[in-house]
Amino acid sequence: MADAPWKQKPLDEWAIVGMNHYHVNGERRLFVAMTKGERCIQDEGPDDEYLWNRLWHKAVALKEAGNG
Repeated sequence: MADAPWKQKPLDEWAIVGMNHYHVNGERRLFVAMTKGERCIQDEGPDDEYLWNRLWHKAVALKEAGNG
């Protein structure tokens, strides 16, 4: 799966340490936690591109702050 969001920059520099799918009221949801060194980013919500976009923004913000 070459287009997997976690394989795209900058998330490709992070390791997935937790990924859980579950359903609430028939809606497929996802929890993702990723680490890089001592840093951790996580997000949870509907299993869609917006979840990965939020994780991307968290990874970029840490990188720009010199913490990721």
